[in-house]
Amino acid sequence: MKLDTKRILVPVNGEPVSERTFRWACRLAREAKAELHALFVIEVPLELPLEAESSAAVSDGEEILARIEAIGAEEKVKGLQANFLRARHAGPAIVMEAEDRVMDLMILGIPYRKRFGASTLGPTATYVLQNAACRVMFWRDSASAPSLS
Repeated sequence: MKLDTKRILVPVNGEPVSERTFRWACRLAREAKAELHALFVIEVPLELPLEAESSAAVSDGEEILARIEAIGAEEKVKGLQANFLRARHAGPAIVMEAEDRVMDLMILGIPYRKRFGASTLGPTATYVLQNAACRVMFWRDSASAPSLS
């Protein structure tokens, strides 16, 4: 399958499905010779200023992005860009980042969830699906996804 894309955005959150999705995106980007961007969003509660310093959240973000960069190196991806930003809600921040950086494709990893007997998307994935201007792909884990350990 030839993937006609030059810029791919992969939101990451430190969950195992996020890392599996990113690893797969690395392979796609390498085959397509596309730029690969990873994004971690620090969600800042409404009661705090957006610029509020949360050293724990920043530290978590840096740790997650370091792991993502290590995966990119293992997968031999050139020119990986890994960033984090602060926002009230991840969905709108991801969509705006994709628009600002003129992404062709966004790949989101989502865990296997069943609610009331039906598979469901969380609020971030739903927002992205409904509002992203670029193509969106989902990597949904299976019910018995393996751990990354």
